[in-house]
Amino acid sequence: MFEDQPESAGLSPDARILHVVTTTRGVIGEVAVDAIRGHLATGHRVAVAARSSVVRDLDLPQTPELAVIPIGARDRVTSADPGASLTLHQHYRHVDLVHAHGLHAGALAGAAMTGLPARLRPALVVTVGRFRESSVLDGTAARIVARTAAVVLGTTDPVAAQFADSVPVTERAQLRSPDVSRRLAPVVGRAQTRENLDVPAGAFLVATPMRLVDGDELTTFLEAAVTMFDHRPDRRVVFALTGTGRERSTVAKSFTRRHPVVLGDEGAVADVLAAADVVVASKDMTGVDVEGVMQLGRATVVLGNERTARAWGEAAPRVDPRDTAGLLAAITTLLDSPIDRTTAAFAVQRRVDDVDASALIAEDLLDVYAAALTQKR
Repeated sequence: MFEDQPESAGLSPDARILHVVTTTRGVIGEVAVDAIRGHLATGHRVAVAARSSVVRDLDLPQTPELAVIPIGARDRVTSADPGASLTLHQHYRHVDLVHAHGLHAGALAGAAMTGLPARLRPALVVTVGRFRESSVLDGTAARIVARTAAVVLGTTDPVAAQFADSVPVTERAQLRSPDVSRRLAPVVGRAQTRENLDVPAGAFLVATPMRLVDGDELTTFLEAAVTMFDHRPDRRVVFALTGTGRERSTVAKSFTRRHPVVLGDEGAVADVLAAADVVVASKDMTGVDVEGVMQLGRATVVLGNERTARAWGEAAPRVDPRDTAGLLAAITTLLDSPIDRTTAAFAVQRRVDDVDASALIAEDLLDVYAAALTQKR
């Protein structure tokens, strides 16, 4: 196992990462494989706690950077669980961060914190898939994760939302394949959708599926909508929002009556985005994920930080969440050039197939781990 070193202030190259893996099957198992192999490939110090059959399935390279901790835990409750948690507990003082893959693995990893002083506890990240709250076993496991995890990565929005009030950081997990398979495609045609939104003839439509909560992204998008006419009085532009969130009623009352802002139903997100001339993507979206937006093949601007934009590569320009002028400039650049819009649309659609999902997952998780270290419980 790893030798003792001072705790990491952030995710340094020497950070000691322990993965708890009970299965390599399913979308969570895929993430475990991608993360472990990816982090070893970039020289990080990685330990894997798993039974021997899982280690074989991982097919990991022989390297001094890898340590294997045998535990008997499976992806369900068994008599091996107490021993697995005890083994993890004994190794935690040598670890900076633990990533448990799955709800049951998260419960084992969380239970292993028992009795450790705060200074010796690693930060815990748990990837959680769909589970039954009504199940006694699942409910108990979820409570342990809620009490001990610094970050929960949910495979769906509802899963992430279940931990939002109890865990410092909750996000949608980056997955190689979606937990719920859905090919996003419009049902209502472009002309009818624009008519439904009362978009005037000859006007451009800029749409976003961002979650409607108080934050820089929503503020900047609305500021762009309010000031677009001053910025470009020769352009008629309507801004549509399809997301849900606690600020939806505020947008309806304060913006839709006096400004070129409309609200579309979340259920019509594919129709609205497909009818848009430009789409504004963000980190937190409802009714659609990054791949879904890409499938629709619309010219896109990413409003967010570098991590948010990573999945888009060179296919979409990035604008800082607080940069209203930058968002206006990015949007008008696309609106001014049909050729640029078409080129950008093709680039976004190709990105679905061109992106290396495994490398993206491994790289993104390093950012997640750095955040977890600042939220250690």
